[in-house]
Amino acid sequence: MTRSFLDALLPVIRDAATLIEQIRETGAASRTKADRSPVTEADERAEALIVAALQRIDPETQIVGEEACEADGKPAIADRFWLIDPLDGTKSFLDGGADYSVNIGLIDNGAPVFGMVMAPRTGTIWAGIVGDGAWRFDGDAKTAIRCRALPARPVVVTSRSHNDDRTMAYVARIPGADVKPSGSSLKFCMIADGEADVYPRFGPTSEWDTAAAHAVLLAAGGAMVDAAGSPFRYGKADYLNGPFLAWGDPAAYAALPSITE
Repeated sequence: MTRSFLDALLPVIRDAATLIEQIRETGAASRTKADRSPVTEADERAEALIVAALQRIDPETQIVGEEACEADGKPAIADRFWLIDPLDGTKSFLDGGADYSVNIGLIDNGAPVFGMVMAPRTGTIWAGIVGDGAWRFDGDAKTAIRCRALPARPVVVTSRSHNDDRTMAYVARIPGADVKPSGSSLKFCMIADGEADVYPRFGPTSEWDTAAAHAVLLAAGGAMVDAAGSPFRYGKADYLNGPFLAWGDPAAYAALPSITE
């Protein structure tokens, strides 16, 4: 079933990205939400486009979108639900950067099973079906992707706009680490694509920020745990995430510092 989602949602995520870029080119006004994060017409219209498509493609499954939760409140947790962040990295989008993405993820019994992430500025799409595989789409070209073995100098991706002392202290405990700040969920995709190795996060995020890219990472052979060292789960209270550690090489976990230390 998830294979059919991949085919059905490729044109949808591309349409959402095209819409976002059209709004960026004409100038996107923003307002501040209750959580003090910015929202634009691009966020709202892209989410409406994706929700309408999911209602046609998978009408029986609950849809949880970031902007709908802000406007209408957060729905009760379901066993199976879609998580949508139509424009992750709105600050970068508004500042003229390129670190923003469109995210569509599917959760089943707390675990991500399917995810699709697109970078509108480059047109690149990363998609993953857990247990089946992960791919990068560049135009008409489709390439299978896989996390790499941990190198002697690991590349650690960190948030560009939400870094903190705990993150930098963690990075300092990885010998020879090469730090690459990046925005939005694209950090997960860098690991899935073999361009980076570790992503520690201590600051707050919401489930729609991570679900799609988490699925891509898992499908590419990576892993992600919470502060207790347990597999990272979804369907938490208020859809809020705690600290997490994501990495690519499954054999590398024992060599990485714990985020609880």
